[in-house]
Parts: sequence; structure tokens; C-alpha cells
Amino acid sequence: MLRRSSAWRNVPFPVLRNAEAFPRVDLCIIGGGPGGIAAAMRAIEYGKSVCIVESRRVGGADLWGGTVPSKMMWAIADFAASLTGPAFMQDLLNSDQVRRIVDSIPSERITQLLQKTCAEKENEYRTLLKASGVQLIEGKAAFASPNEIDIHTEGTGEYRSLQADNIIIATGSRPRSHAFAKCDHTRILNSTDVFQRPIPASMVVIGAGPMGCEVASMFAKLGRTKIYLVDKAARILPKDDDDVALYVQRHLIRRGVVIHHDCRLFDLEAGEENCRYSVRNIRSGDIVTFHAERAMLAVGRRPNLEALGLENTKMRVENGQLDCDEYSRCKPYKHIYCIGDATGKQKTVNTAQAAGQAVVDTMFGCSPMLAVNTNVLRNIATDMFLENEVASIGLSEQQCRARGISYSVARVEYRHLTRSIVMGEKDGFVKMIVTNDSEKRVLGVRAVGPHAGSVVEVASLPILNNESVYTMLKHSPAYPSLVSGVTECAAMLVRRGARCSNVVDGISIKGWAPVCKT
Repeated sequence: MLRRSSAWRNVPFPVLRNAEAFPRVDLCIIGGGPGGIAAAMRAIEYGKSVCIVESRRVGGADLWGGTVPSKMMWAIADFAASLTGPAFMQDLLNSDQVRRIVDSIPSERITQLLQKTCAEKENEYRTLLKASGVQLIEGKAAFASPNEIDIHTEGTGEYRSLQADNIIIATGSRPRSHAFAKCDHTRILNSTDVFQRPIPASMVVIGAGPMGCEVASMFAKLGRTKIYLVDKAARILPKDDDDVALYVQRHLIRRGVVIHHDCRLFDLEAGEENCRYSVRNIRSGDIVTFHAERAMLAVGRRPNLEALGLENTKMRVENGQLDCDEYSRCKPYKHIYCIGDATGKQKTVNTAQAAGQAVVDTMFGCSPMLAVNTNVLRNIATDMFLENEVASIGLSEQQCRARGISYSVARVEYRHLTRSIVMGEKDGFVKMIVTNDSEKRVLGVRAVGPHAGSVVEVASLPILNNESVYTMLKHSPAYPSLVSGVTECAAMLVRRGARCSNVVDGISIKGWAPVCKT
């Protein structure tokens, strides 16, 4: 008999009766993004029957929400800048000729390249899933009960059910809306749209977090777009350390980006030829109006939890997020998990993939069970693509102070590293944070500059294993390499550095300890 979940009550679509249900599976994953695919492949290794239910396109926000297109755009902009950026290239090439060549590339060709690459990657995912024995079901999924999923195929109107012993919610997220601006996907864009439209002559970016700063950086670096950035704080990237944020801010200004500090969006209207936006200064209350060809909203993302039929279960949504335990299980159940963007916390591809693999290990017998948020994700590196890469792993100075952790930090600027010198890229730095005690346990590493994402990885295992900085001294990197900046920081922290800290400009050690209240 045909049953219909209350999740569909507000969604008008034709329903085709189909009494035949899908075969019961060991694991059903709702969402075919990076986290869901990683979980599926892990379950296949356990010899389990697995299906993925995807309502749109395989690849999730990684491919279709801006991640891969944005990094490709950054690579194009970085290549163009690298032709005349390093000092020795300025002596070898005529910058005006290079600029003319770069500007002659039609923006439509760049957009087509981004879409072509994403489509090729999606086909690769589909081939992998099919070859591995993962059943890919195209349709919208909703809970009919804690162990049963209703699946609606929009194209055919077919409506079928599926029983699963375990379920993973990996539905991803979508761009958050703004109270004073409605995204029309033509003039006012979000992080998905911005890489599907021709490159504009000018654009205002609302929001100065990682996504906003990335978009501002890459479009400004490409050199075709005048960028305006609305920042509600006194400085951009509020969750990052001051030295990291100020580095990024300095380069944005160098590229001609106009930053509206201490300002909130007051009004945004789309016209036929451009957008008119007004910002209100938080301190003075002054309202100023500007014009730009397009606007982009970069005010965060929100989990995709609507229309999942959660009302047919006992799962709870609090502050827009599912209530989960430390193993990423949706309370009160032991067989339903949530990973990736859908959690509202695991906001990067690598965290979603790590969480997906960890929850599968937990559900199929890994002992001891893996606490996802407190253990598995503790040493996950992140990488922002700005003027240069800005990478991090472990705790920042800001996080240490918030937790009252005494620390020491050693910092070496790129201009002191041989590899940086021969690359002609001397701008950037590496810093290592350790506990301010005799053990000197590694807390975190930050790198800003070329290949920063690879540089910080050397600290991954020491952070995961809660090891001392002395273990880092056993590592001897290739020469010349940028990783030597990390080992140099480690040596400085135990007074074995080749250079004297706080004597040579650009090389320093400092410490911090909480003030004891008497």
C-alpha cells in the first residue's frame, strides 16, 4: 500500500504507485557528496550492502557549491599573477604583454572550463561507485520511520520505500540567506552562482569570512574585477589570529580591494545593469551608497535538513543543527548518523570524509568507538586560497587564549627559507604553537604563503598523538623545502635553532599565559 510521509505535504508533485520496495541494505546514505561517498567506500570494505540516495548531482557542494570551481579560479588567477609576480620574472617578461595575453582570454571560456571539470569529476565519482558495488538511487529521501526511507523520483513520479539497518545523513548545506538581500541568481549571487556567471567588471562581496575573502582575493588577483568587501568587524577573518588576518588584509588592499570595515549591509537592490548597495557604519551610524555590477552573499551556510521527514522520528533539531552525540549519532538513535555540512560543524571536504569513514568504523565494529568531534577531527588541516595559501592545523593562538592554555610560539618568515628565495616568493611565514612547559606538546601550526597546505601537514601526527616538539626534531626535510620552516620553528622552541630568535628581523619567539586571579 502506498504511504506518504508528511515531509511531502507541502511539495506538489505527481505520485506514481509502486508497491515494489528497494532491497533492504546494511547502510543507506542520504546525500552523494564527498562525505557520503567516503562513507560508502568504507562500508564496501567491510563487505556491506550500500546505497546512496542523491536528489541532485553527485559530488555535493564540493563540485556544485563552489569548492572545486573556486580553487580552479584561484589557480588560474595565481598562474596569471605568477608570470610577473616574482622579482626575477619581472626581469624576464614584459608585464604589459603578459597582462594583454591574460585579459584576452574570454571570461566565458573560463566559466566553461570550471563547469567541464566539475562534470568530469562527477562522472569519475559515478564510475567509482558503480564499480565498487554501491547502488546510486536518484531521488529525494525522507524518513518514514527510524529504519525506513521513502524515495521519490521527481522525473518519473515514482515513489518507493527502502529499509536500512544503518542510515547516514550527509545532505550537505546551502548558502545562508541575508535579511536585507534576496539572491536573484543573476545580479545578486551566492557561492554557487558566482562561478557560473561571466566575470564582472565590479562586484561587492557581503561577508569577510573565509569564503568572502577567498572570492575577493581570487577575482582581484585575476585583475578584471574591482572588488568591494563588506566587513562587519574591525578586521577580516575574525576567527583567525591577528598576524594571519592582517597578512590577508594587506594583500587585498594591495590588489585594490575596498574594504568597508565596521559596516553592515543596510540595503541591496538589483537593477538592469548593476547593483546598488548601502552600508551602515556600526560606530558612527553613517549610511553610504555604492554601485557594483554584481553582488555576492558570503554570509555562511546552513544544513540541508528540511523535507527529510524528521517529524517521523524522534530526532531533534536545535539551532538549525541535529542533536548528535560525540560519535556523530543522532540522538536518541544508535543507528542514524549525521556527517559533513549537515552537522553545521564539519564544514570542509576533508572533515566530512574523515567523519564519514569514522562513523562507518563505529557502526560496523571498530573498537574502541571513534569519537568524531573530539578525536578524529582534532588534527584535520584546513587551507584557504587567498593571495597565497593560508593553512592551519591544530589550535591557533586565539583558541589557546580562549581556553586558558599557556603557550609558546615560534615564527619564521618565508624570506629566511632558501626554497622561498629561489622561488622568488618571499612573502609569508610559518609559526608553531606548543605548550609553555617542559613537555612542549605541539598544539598547532599556521603557514601563510606558497604550498602552505603541504607545509602544515608535517605536524599532523604529533598533534594527533599529543607529542612533544622534540619528536619534530627527528624529522629532516628535503633541502631546499618550505617544510624546513616548521622544523626551524621546532628547533627554536628548544633553543636549537640555526638562527637567533628576536635578534634577526622576521624570526621570533613569544609566549602567553593566563593571568592568575588572586
